[in-house]
Amino acid sequence: MRIAFAFSALILILTTSGCASLTRTSNARRELVLEREWVRSTIQNTTFAVRRTHRMTPIAYQDLIIEGNAVDGITAFHRDSGNVVWRLAIENGVEGGAQVADGKLFFGAGDGQFYAISPDNGRILWTFPVHAETLAPPTVDRGSVYFQSGADLVYSVDASTGKQNWLYNRQSASSLSIRATTRPTVDGDLVYAGFSDGFIAAINRNSGALQWEKKLSRNLRFKDVDSTPVIDGNTIYISSYDGSLYALDKATGNVAWELEEGGYTPVTVNKDVLYFATTTGNVYALDKATGRKIWTNKLTRGIGTQPVLLGNYVIYGESDGNLVVADSRTGSELSKFAPGRGILATPLANKDNEIYFISTNGNLFSMRLSLRNENDRLPWQEAGL
Repeated sequence: MRIAFAFSALILILTTSGCASLTRTSNARRELVLEREWVRSTIQNTTFAVRRTHRMTPIAYQDLIIEGNAVDGITAFHRDSGNVVWRLAIENGVEGGAQVADGKLFFGAGDGQFYAISPDNGRILWTFPVHAETLAPPTVDRGSVYFQSGADLVYSVDASTGKQNWLYNRQSASSLSIRATTRPTVDGDLVYAGFSDGFIAAINRNSGALQWEKKLSRNLRFKDVDSTPVIDGNTIYISSYDGSLYALDKATGNVAWELEEGGYTPVTVNKDVLYFATTTGNVYALDKATGRKIWTNKLTRGIGTQPVLLGNYVIYGESDGNLVVADSRTGSELSKFAPGRGILATPLANKDNEIYFISTNGNLFSMRLSLRNENDRLPWQEAGL
């Protein structure tokens, strides 16, 4: 299946940028193309249960693409063919995400267990009882795995053995919250995480002791801080669901600037620019030093996933709509693809111009981004970027 959109305006944009022009002749016309390579259902058995949230970003490992669903398991597909290489059945699936490190695939699952498995064959190496679902990927750092359960608990577990190092119990008093959690961010000797009571906390990575905390959201509705803290230099970028995006001093938590629109996915940092999808249905490019808006895309089909960058393009999904490819400098939409029922999971993109994502109905898509003419190359390939 091929969906193409002409974008003559892009020729002028790229001609005036640092990358090479798309045209080799002044009269040439180019089209950006999103081609579907293959699509596979990640769900083994048809289910008529309540609609689940499929939000795991695919994992690329050697020649595999590994994807979990929120129904019944996690599966490794061959990157080129889409054929199933291995599958691990897990009750209530793997919704939050995973990380490969030190030859292991780590993830929390909907059955209340945290897993370390072999990414080569899906063999279970160890499990750790969490007694709650895990709704965000873990972070592996210096031999330890850090993850947050849906009960607002942050764990540190030995990556080799699965033995618990420490547990941070927030004991949140919040009665109404969004079904999501942060991915803990490790920086130096601190672990940063957000919580459903509207706080961000800095925790000692060795002991689990609280170093500092900061209340970000005072909304009476959804005050959750579910977006993963993103650290750039001495600044933490983090948002609350119904509140704001904040730039915080890493050492103290003091607010440097605030954009009064909430979010639940992380920002994406590229040099001096932040890309941010809000819970109000906007996608922004922002000056990271001040929070000033560079451009805005107002979505009409839900809210956006975390934006990801591929060369001079920014890619994001719409929760009730399309996969969108836009110009990262202007926000101009260049191409779209409709997977059916929308996208909640952050896409995976690589410099081979491949894009992988799971749709809201549990289908894993392999896409390729290219120019229509077979001999053409993408702008950053021509420029040697």
